[in-house]
Amino acid sequence: MKKQRILASLTAAALAAASLPAVAASSVEYNTWTGYVLRDPAGRYLSVSGGTEGEGVQVGFYEADGVAPYNTWYFTETDWGITIKSALSQGEYYLTENTKENRLELSTSAGSFELGDDGYLRGFRSGVESPVYAQVTPEAVTNLHMGDWNGDGVVDGTDLVQLRQTVQLDSDDSSVSFVRQAVGDTNGDGVLDGADVQLLQQYLLGESVSLAAVSIPTCTMVPPAMEQPEPGTTEPVTTTMTTTETTTTTETTTTTLTETTQTYRDTAAVTTETTTAPPQQDLTMADYPAEYLDASDWIWNNRINTEGSAKDWATIYDQIVAGNGTLHYILMWQSYEKITLEQRQKLPQMLEDAVNQWTDHLKGWDGWKFDHVKVEVVGYAVLDKDCLLDLQPDEVVYTDTTSSWLRDDMISSGMGDSSVPAIQPAEPTDISRYSHWADKNWTYNGSYENRYDMYLHGITGMINMGGYGYHYGQILSDQSVLGLIDGTTSQHILLHEMGHGFGLPDYYGGEGESDGFPPGGFPGGENSLMMAGSAMKITDFDGWMLRYMWSKIKDEDGRFSK
Repeated sequence: MKKQRILASLTAAALAAASLPAVAASSVEYNTWTGYVLRDPAGRYLSVSGGTEGEGVQVGFYEADGVAPYNTWYFTETDWGITIKSALSQGEYYLTENTKENRLELSTSAGSFELGDDGYLRGFRSGVESPVYAQVTPEAVTNLHMGDWNGDGVVDGTDLVQLRQTVQLDSDDSSVSFVRQAVGDTNGDGVLDGADVQLLQQYLLGESVSLAAVSIPTCTMVPPAMEQPEPGTTEPVTTTMTTTETTTTTETTTTTLTETTQTYRDTAAVTTETTTAPPQQDLTMADYPAEYLDASDWIWNNRINTEGSAKDWATIYDQIVAGNGTLHYILMWQSYEKITLEQRQKLPQMLEDAVNQWTDHLKGWDGWKFDHVKVEVVGYAVLDKDCLLDLQPDEVVYTDTTSSWLRDDMISSGMGDSSVPAIQPAEPTDISRYSHWADKNWTYNGSYENRYDMYLHGITGMINMGGYGYHYGQILSDQSVLGLIDGTTSQHILLHEMGHGFGLPDYYGGEGESDGFPPGGFPGGENSLMMAGSAMKITDFDGWMLRYMWSKIKDEDGRFSK
């Protein structure tokens, strides 16, 4: 059947087999006694120039093959953010900003920094905009437990699933940091392979086996000493500003990391000019970044067109346009877990936030006319109406059931177990856009409001780090759905499955392969959320690929003009 043929699954590989998510100071209480390395998207580590301490010694990102005092840092939370202490010289020196010379360096006086939810390291300057230095991933290098792949302090089945997925993907040293290599090498032979997976599984099953001690390699790549910039030298900066028939003075501060010297510098320019703002024009494919175009063309020609994932006139693009900037969801609840009224009231906003993480990339692009997409939940299809606690008179409930078409596939693939219910709610197909995907002349049955576009399907017995997605909606475990509503579950799996709703493919195969990723990889240095394990968020390239697809399909005859 159509649904089963196009299922796109995301297993536990989505939990960043390549790296951990960036830890945010706003949400994590840092352990002062735990040392961290700070890895940037290019795989380099924040390190002390020359590898030796001293007042005013510069700091930047460098290649590393292990841990050393010059690339290890300790965090302490303060009222102003965090202080970052170097492991050099018994912690005598701190990371600080030299605002006069515009760079990061060491000092015996602690500087204040912010490490946001987005993973970006920022300086802290009261009363002015804080400069942004880099996006970083903190990875603990002390107080580690062998097998604790996800770094949560507990060795459990989640770590086993992630380690197995990484080994199956045959990840190399460039995609798996030396920290992850160390905690995954359970037998201590220096190689990350199936033997490590088997040993960890035996350990978790309580068999009489021992895991090796964690052994992080010592870094052999000492960063070169940086030369001090000559007085008065700055990096070039381009300032663009427009006003509306007024004279405006604007001060712009930009922080850059030069590729040649690997040093941070702030460049400031004060510009006063009078211009008349021209009518705002949408960006088009003429504005598409040249460095992204080859990869996007390859994905469109070899994956999306070949697989037909955007040919059905039922993608999320189609749903939003037909709904005039709205999406209607039904919650399919293949579970007997209770859902409170408060959780149901939170569900539309959670879905709306997730959808707009994607569609925000379309604002101002090539005729896309929606600045924000409104999401409504218009009904609940359930196995048991009693699961809906404190049911309200205006809540629409569907109670018909059918056999679970997905159950056998889930169990055989390891995506679920025998507790998956043998029956599932029957969706109201007469008002479902996806159910009529093959009929290009179909319009919403009855009034505009009387329709639903997609479902969010929660299933008992499905693994919590797995999912399916396509134009029909997103399928997750019931616990994942509840966690998303309550804000305790990361959205990256939901966002990945939504990506399939727009027509984006999985990248399970190798470079240039028929089920793989573009030759040369993903431009931009962030990989893709659609490549399981390589990103925890919608990347810059993902956003551009979303725009690219819209430009390809928007002018199809009759598609968006009905």
